Amino acid sequence: MAGIVDTDVVEALRSADAPEQDRILVERSAEVAELMANGFAEAQPELAAKSGFARWQLWAAAVAGLGGLSAVVVAPTATLLVLTALSTAYSLLHAVIAVAGMRHVGSTPDRPLADEELPSYTVLVPAYREAAVIGELVRQMGALDYPPDRLEVLVLLERHDPDTLRAVLAADPPPFVRTVHLPSGPPQTKPRSVNLGLMLARGELLVIFDAEDRPEPDQLRRVAARFAARDERLACVQAQLLFRNAEVNWLTGQSALEYALRFTFVLPGMVRLGMPIPLGGTSNHFRTTALRQLGGWDAWNVTEDADLGMRCAALGKRVETIDAVTREEAIGRLGPWMRQRTRWFKGFLLTAVVHTRHPHRTAHRFRVSGLLSLLGVVASAPLTSALQPVASALTLLALANDPGSVVPVLAAQALSVASWIGITYASARRAGLAGPWQAVFVPVYSVLWSVAAWRALHQLAVSPFSWEKTPHGTDA
Repeated sequence: MAGIVDTDVVEALRSADAPEQDRILVERSAEVAELMANGFAEAQPELAAKSGFARWQLWAAAVAGLGGLSAVVVAPTATLLVLTALSTAYSLLHAVIAVAGMRHVGSTPDRPLADEELPSYTVLVPAYREAAVIGELVRQMGALDYPPDRLEVLVLLERHDPDTLRAVLAADPPPFVRTVHLPSGPPQTKPRSVNLGLMLARGELLVIFDAEDRPEPDQLRRVAARFAARDERLACVQAQLLFRNAEVNWLTGQSALEYALRFTFVLPGMVRLGMPIPLGGTSNHFRTTALRQLGGWDAWNVTEDADLGMRCAALGKRVETIDAVTREEAIGRLGPWMRQRTRWFKGFLLTAVVHTRHPHRTAHRFRVSGLLSLLGVVASAPLTSALQPVASALTLLALANDPGSVVPVLAAQALSVASWIGITYASARRAGLAGPWQAVFVPVYSVLWSVAAWRALHQLAVSPFSWEKTPHGTDA
């Protein structure tokens, strides 16, 4: 199985102590920067976003676009029925997954490990322009319930970001926290940054935390126990991500509902049904050797997390979830929220492109359950959101011309809306959110998803690798 390109500089970094690693990063910065950005694409071009679209995918997109536009004009009612069927199927799939997730609560707790049994752990903290929030995370690292002599925290910083460095140092970091300056180079993305962290990591296990994260102190211990209870096929354990500022405004409240559904019901439900999961962007814990076998992160995929979750399935690795919680900060302003969701949707589409370039290989690698994840969840999220305004417009047109013909459509749409509201309300209660009743606004919130989806489609065509940075601090 191909993994990270094993050059002499990679081996030198892995075997060196911290001062020697810093020296190598200075003296061989161009070589390291090339590996950070393109090492995965060179080792596994078939699974790399940088390889672009297959010719058949471009033709299929053109035919689907022109065919869809023609269908709207020539046969609007039939088109509405097709769109409604697809949307209803997507909603019901999520309802089934959510119900499975509701029941994913009775597993036997993993046997706790004594200190001397705990493996070494590397924590990666990629941070760029995070001076407002990173100090608290550094203090959180000092409060982790994990033996300090088995813990290393690598704060990965851009060289032209002195403010974040000052904030880290001002937080009085414990001795196991180390700042690492990244060699300069494109693309300036999170996955490029953590690829360097993977080269430097000494831990048997490895996790990513974002600068605004607040993980529960026992999260590492609990995950270490989970890995110890499983065989080597388990490559990754995804912790729960929930928002700590849901009460700030309507947007943060809806984002909190969205996360509660995804991390308390949907991802655990997918695991229970044997489906690969699109990982969250943080608090995913790996066996370091398995992650290196997988090739690390794709620096050119703007949702490197979802891609890596699919790649785990494609290469025969398993992923599980755990109810250890990391609290994050929801975005409270529409502009940054829209840019973040656009990047997520674009990355989902790009991930689907990557893993369907060779359909026969895709079917062999993913089987039925994997295809349901890749196509029914990852690819369908942006596509159903993009098509929703089209379906709404066609519904209004049909109501104006022949109201009786759209009764089945309205019934299906009502079923879909009720399904989303119901599973969102239930997940909010499970997550302990203060206002689960706000799930009634999910249809309004979905309008924002539709705008983000169309922005994502446009960017996928003109700038597939552009990364819109998400601001943190003061509720973004």
